[in-house]
Amino acid sequence: MICNNFKGRLVLLALALAVLCMGCSGGDDSTTSEQGGDFTHTPTADVTARIEDLKLLLPEEAYDTITEKSRDSQLCRERNREQLDLPDSPNGQWYYLYKNLIKGMAEWKEFANEGDENTRKLEIAAFLANIAQETGTGKQMDPTFGGPGCFIQEGDGSKWGSDEYSRDCNKLNPPTCAPAGYCGRGPHQLSWDYNYKAFGEDMDPNNKDLYFNDPDLLTKDPEIGIAGSIWFWGYADLGSSKDPDKPFKPSAHDVLVGKWKPTDKDKACGRTKADFGVIINIINGGIECGSGAENPGAAENRVKYLEEIAKEMGVTIPDGFLDDCSTQKNFAECVSYRPTPLVPTSRCGEDWIDANSFCGPCCTTNEDCLPEYPYCGGELNPKPGEKTCSCED
Repeated sequence: MICNNFKGRLVLLALALAVLCMGCSGGDDSTTSEQGGDFTHTPTADVTARIEDLKLLLPEEAYDTITEKSRDSQLCRERNREQLDLPDSPNGQWYYLYKNLIKGMAEWKEFANEGDENTRKLEIAAFLANIAQETGTGKQMDPTFGGPGCFIQEGDGSKWGSDEYSRDCNKLNPPTCAPAGYCGRGPHQLSWDYNYKAFGEDMDPNNKDLYFNDPDLLTKDPEIGIAGSIWFWGYADLGSSKDPDKPFKPSAHDVLVGKWKPTDKDKACGRTKADFGVIINIINGGIECGSGAENPGAAENRVKYLEEIAKEMGVTIPDGFLDDCSTQKNFAECVSYRPTPLVPTSRCGEDWIDANSFCGPCCTTNEDCLPEYPYCGGELNPKPGEKTCSCED
């Protein structure tokens, strides 16, 4: 999948959902999450040392090999580059430079900085494997590594209303503040207005609405765009409960370093241990995970890319870590914790996107919805300026 593919707009859509468990069983939530918390900034005095450490974990020669197919490809350019005054050269020659990637990683203190050396290298390899699927060239151009370091921005981005894709993207991410909207940007396609807002608050509390007001900055500035994707890797989505001890989804970082432990309900949903499948589930479980997955091949690609990238980096993949999430229910379909109080937390719509676009009927399963609004999935998380939705009345 490449980021200007129509289905690319759904990559992070699962972050918006927090529905009750359907068809899950198990005992009490006796096994608790050991969340480490979201990423924090590396102290200025430590940045240089962090950069040098990261260079040892990911040597430039290895990065050049992994990105060889995308670095000079003329296909790896944004369609709206003239509008945004981006360089005309391939993105691998100005955005996905080795120094930019290392600096974006170094921005956050915890990334590739916990556990032993192999664990730290594995985190980088897992990140690269996922961005190969999110914004890479695809397996046709690079069947080995997936060509990470290709695309930046989902679709036409700022070109609202200019074509069918942009209209769909407008529906997905209503431009409640920034005319550019909040479709995916950066190697991990940071999406949705609330994620841009949360990233801005963490990135610079003194100017917290900077990226919410001008999301295209993540496309124009590679260090910011890459830092945004690393931030997302370390971000635990709390969902509607807003309880840091019971997140809707853990962070990919906490899963990889072993800070996340499955609850009884996770185990009943097939998420039995901290493995790569859970990380895929966090990123795009609604599309790629489970028996009825729409695109299970994408999850299989991620696993293959990780195997090859790890081999190039000299990483030992722990036994049982490789998993394509095919036996896991996604976090939206089957949550980790029993909601309290037990009230509906979702709303109906024509499809996943539509359920998030308006205050439709409240629901807990599809059976609660009307024929004209058959899908139960939208989280009750109103956008700025939108009327408040409530299922507790």
